[in-house]
Amino acid sequence: MDLKWEILDDNIGYIYYGSFSSGIGDGNLSQVFDRFAVCDGVILDVRNNGGGELTNSEKLASYFFNDKTLVAYMLHKTGKGHDDFSKPYEIYVEPANGLRFQKKVVVLTNRRCYSAANDFVNMMRYAPNAILMGDKTGGGSGLPFSSELPNGWSVRFSASPILDAEKNHIEFGIDPDISQDMTDEDMAKGLDTMIEKARELLKANK
Repeated sequence: MDLKWEILDDNIGYIYYGSFSSGIGDGNLSQVFDRFAVCDGVILDVRNNGGGELTNSEKLASYFFNDKTLVAYMLHKTGKGHDDFSKPYEIYVEPANGLRFQKKVVVLTNRRCYSAANDFVNMMRYAPNAILMGDKTGGGSGLPFSSELPNGWSVRFSASPILDAEKNHIEFGIDPDISQDMTDEDMAKGLDTMIEKARELLKANK
Protein backbone atom coordinates (compact mmCIF):
# COMPACT_ATOMS: atom_id res chain seq x y z
CA MET A 1 0.00 0.00 0.00
CA ASP A 2 1.42 3.38 -1.04
CA LEU A 3 -0.39 5.45 1.61
CA LYS A 4 1.49 6.09 4.84
CA TRP A 5 0.42 8.33 7.67
CA GLU A 6 1.48 9.50 11.12
CA ILE A 7 0.90 12.28 13.63
CA LEU A 8 4.04 14.38 13.97
CA ASP A 9 5.31 15.53 17.36
CA ASP A 10 3.82 19.02 16.94
CA ASN A 11 0.32 17.56 16.49
CA ILE A 12 0.36 17.88 12.71
CA GLY A 13 -1.05 14.99 10.69
CA TYR A 14 1.08 13.73 7.81
CA ILE A 15 0.01 11.60 4.82
CA TYR A 16 2.28 10.39 2.04
CA TYR A 17 0.57 8.85 -0.99
CA GLY A 18 3.22 7.54 -3.37
CA SER A 19 0.97 6.27 -6.17
CA PHE A 20 -2.71 6.50 -6.96
CA SER A 21 -2.36 3.08 -8.61
CA SER A 22 -2.64 1.71 -5.08
CA GLY A 23 -6.17 1.93 -3.71
CA ILE A 24 -7.29 2.30 -0.12
CA GLY A 25 -10.67 1.50 1.32
CA ASP A 26 -13.10 4.04 2.75
CA GLY A 27 -12.88 2.28 6.10
CA ASN A 28 -9.11 2.74 6.28
CA LEU A 29 -9.33 6.39 5.26
CA SER A 30 -12.08 7.03 7.80
CA GLN A 31 -9.84 5.57 10.48
CA VAL A 32 -6.99 7.89 9.45
CA PHE A 33 -9.19 10.99 9.59
CA ASP A 34 -10.71 9.89 12.90
CA ARG A 35 -7.18 10.01 14.30
CA PHE A 36 -6.48 13.34 12.60
CA ALA A 37 -9.55 15.00 14.18
CA VAL A 38 -7.40 16.24 17.09
CA CYS A 39 -4.60 17.55 14.84
CA ASP A 40 -3.94 21.25 14.25
CA GLY A 41 -3.49 20.69 10.52
CA VAL A 42 -2.50 18.09 7.93
CA ILE A 43 0.36 17.81 5.45
CA LEU A 44 -0.66 15.86 2.36
CA ASP A 45 2.46 14.81 0.46
CA VAL A 46 2.02 13.68 -3.16
CA ARG A 47 5.55 14.45 -4.34
CA ASN A 48 6.88 11.92 -6.85
CA ASN A 49 3.40 10.45 -7.33
CA GLY A 50 3.29 9.35 -10.96
CA GLY A 51 -0.48 8.94 -11.03
CA GLY A 52 -2.77 5.93 -11.25
CA GLU A 53 -6.52 5.62 -10.85
CA LEU A 54 -8.55 8.83 -10.90
CA THR A 55 -11.08 7.23 -8.53
CA ASN A 56 -8.37 6.89 -5.85
CA SER A 57 -7.44 10.57 -6.10
CA GLU A 58 -11.12 11.56 -5.95
CA LYS A 59 -11.63 9.40 -2.86
CA LEU A 60 -8.78 11.05 -0.95
CA ALA A 61 -9.84 14.56 -2.00
CA SER A 62 -13.40 13.92 -0.79
CA TYR A 63 -12.25 14.10 2.85
CA PHE A 64 -11.45 17.80 2.43
CA PHE A 65 -14.76 18.97 0.92
CA ASN A 66 -18.04 19.70 2.69
CA ASP A 67 -20.08 20.40 -0.44
CA LYS A 68 -20.35 18.92 -3.91
CA THR A 69 -17.83 21.06 -5.82
CA LEU A 70 -17.10 21.54 -9.51
CA VAL A 71 -13.36 20.97 -9.96
CA ALA A 72 -12.83 20.21 -13.65
CA TYR A 73 -14.20 19.50 -17.11
CA MET A 74 -13.34 16.60 -19.42
CA LEU A 75 -13.53 16.47 -23.22
CA HIS A 76 -13.70 13.32 -25.35
CA LYS A 77 -12.24 12.88 -28.81
CA THR A 78 -15.04 12.69 -31.40
CA GLY A 79 -13.17 12.61 -34.73
CA LYS A 80 -9.84 12.71 -36.56
CA GLY A 81 -9.62 16.49 -36.72
CA HIS A 82 -7.32 18.43 -34.41
CA ASP A 83 -10.24 20.14 -32.67
CA ASP A 84 -12.77 17.30 -32.86
CA PHE A 85 -13.77 17.04 -29.20
CA SER A 86 -17.05 16.75 -27.36
CA LYS A 87 -18.44 19.60 -25.35
CA PRO A 88 -16.88 19.78 -21.85
CA TYR A 89 -18.68 17.81 -19.19
CA GLU A 90 -18.40 18.54 -15.49
CA ILE A 91 -16.32 16.67 -12.92
CA TYR A 92 -17.35 17.14 -9.30
CA VAL A 93 -15.85 16.11 -5.98
CA GLU A 94 -18.51 14.65 -3.69
CA PRO A 95 -17.87 15.00 0.07
CA ALA A 96 -16.95 11.80 1.87
CA ASN A 97 -19.54 10.28 4.16
CA GLY A 98 -18.88 10.78 7.85
CA LEU A 99 -15.99 12.70 9.36
CA ARG A 100 -14.12 15.12 7.09
CA PHE A 101 -11.08 17.26 7.91
CA GLN A 102 -12.04 20.87 8.71
CA LYS A 103 -8.69 22.54 9.40
CA LYS A 104 -5.85 23.71 7.17
CA VAL A 105 -4.16 21.21 4.85
CA VAL A 106 -0.91 21.82 2.98
CA VAL A 107 -0.48 19.78 -0.21
CA LEU A 108 3.18 19.19 -1.11
CA THR A 109 3.88 19.02 -4.85
CA ASN A 110 6.81 18.76 -7.24
CA ARG A 111 7.53 18.28 -10.93
CA ARG A 112 7.18 14.50 -10.60
CA CYS A 113 3.42 14.71 -9.93
CA TYR A 114 1.78 13.34 -13.08
CA SER A 115 -1.56 12.16 -14.43
CA ALA A 116 -4.01 11.32 -11.60
CA ALA A 117 -1.69 13.11 -9.13
CA ASN A 118 -1.87 16.23 -11.30
CA ASP A 119 -5.67 15.87 -11.31
CA PHE A 120 -5.65 15.45 -7.53
CA VAL A 121 -3.66 18.66 -7.05
CA ASN A 122 -6.18 20.43 -9.27
CA MET A 123 -9.06 19.12 -7.12
CA MET A 124 -7.37 20.33 -3.96
CA ARG A 125 -7.14 23.85 -5.40
CA TYR A 126 -10.89 24.03 -4.76
CA ALA A 127 -10.87 22.53 -1.26
CA PRO A 128 -11.82 25.32 1.18
CA ASN A 129 -8.84 24.94 3.53
CA ALA A 130 -6.08 23.74 1.20
CA ILE A 131 -2.77 25.41 0.34
CA LEU A 132 -0.48 24.07 -2.40
CA MET A 133 3.23 24.23 -1.59
CA GLY A 134 6.29 23.15 -3.54
CA ASP A 135 6.96 23.19 -7.27
CA LYS A 136 4.79 23.12 -10.38
CA THR A 137 3.35 19.68 -11.06
CA GLY A 138 4.44 17.64 -14.06
CA GLY A 139 1.05 17.71 -15.78
CA GLY A 140 -0.19 14.89 -17.98
CA SER A 141 -3.85 15.02 -17.03
CA GLY A 142 -6.63 13.27 -18.91
CA LEU A 143 -7.48 9.65 -19.58
CA PRO A 144 -4.43 7.98 -21.18
CA PHE A 145 -4.57 6.06 -24.46
CA SER A 146 -1.95 3.40 -25.19
CA SER A 147 -1.16 1.69 -28.49
CA GLU A 148 1.64 -0.11 -30.33
CA LEU A 149 3.08 1.25 -33.58
CA PRO A 150 3.91 -1.04 -36.54
CA ASN A 151 7.61 -0.92 -35.64
CA GLY A 152 6.89 -2.25 -32.15
CA TRP A 153 7.20 1.05 -30.32
CA SER A 154 4.61 1.89 -27.70
CA VAL A 155 2.85 5.25 -27.59
CA ARG A 156 0.83 6.69 -24.73
CA PHE A 157 -0.90 10.06 -24.58
CA SER A 158 -3.82 11.90 -23.00
CA ALA A 159 -6.87 11.17 -25.14
CA SER A 160 -9.40 13.08 -23.05
CA PRO A 161 -8.12 16.52 -22.01
CA ILE A 162 -9.07 17.82 -18.58
CA LEU A 163 -9.66 21.51 -17.88
CA ASP A 164 -9.93 23.16 -14.48
CA ALA A 165 -13.19 24.69 -13.22
CA GLU A 166 -12.38 27.91 -15.09
CA LYS A 167 -11.82 25.85 -18.29
CA ASN A 168 -8.05 26.34 -18.36
CA HIS A 169 -5.88 23.43 -19.54
CA ILE A 170 -3.94 21.71 -16.74
CA GLU A 171 -2.06 19.37 -19.09
CA PHE A 172 1.22 21.24 -18.56
CA GLY A 173 1.12 21.38 -14.77
CA ILE A 174 -0.31 23.37 -11.88
CA ASP A 175 1.53 26.13 -10.04
CA PRO A 176 1.67 26.02 -6.22
CA ASP A 177 0.28 28.77 -4.01
CA ILE A 178 3.65 28.90 -2.25
CA SER A 179 6.87 28.01 -4.10
CA GLN A 180 9.25 26.01 -1.94
CA ASP A 181 12.35 24.00 -2.85
CA MET A 182 14.48 21.56 -0.93
CA THR A 183 17.73 23.22 0.19
CA ASP A 184 21.08 21.47 -0.20
CA GLU A 185 21.99 22.38 3.38
CA ASP A 186 18.89 20.71 4.82
CA MET A 187 19.28 17.68 2.56
CA ALA A 188 22.82 17.22 3.89
CA LYS A 189 21.36 17.24 7.41
CA GLY A 190 18.62 14.78 6.49
CA LEU A 191 15.90 17.43 6.85
CA ASP A 192 12.99 17.83 4.46
CA THR A 193 12.74 21.59 3.89
CA MET A 194 9.25 21.38 2.45
CA ILE A 195 7.78 19.40 5.33
CA GLU A 196 9.38 21.78 7.82
CA LYS A 197 7.99 24.85 6.01
CA ALA A 198 4.54 23.23 5.87
CA ARG A 199 4.69 22.57 9.62
CA GLU A 200 5.61 26.21 10.28
CA LEU A 201 2.72 27.41 8.12
CA LEU A 202 0.18 25.15 9.82
CA LYS A 203 1.36 26.08 13.32
CA ALA A 204 1.06 29.77 12.43
CA ASN A 205 -2.52 29.27 11.18
CA LYS A 206 -3.96 26.91 13.78
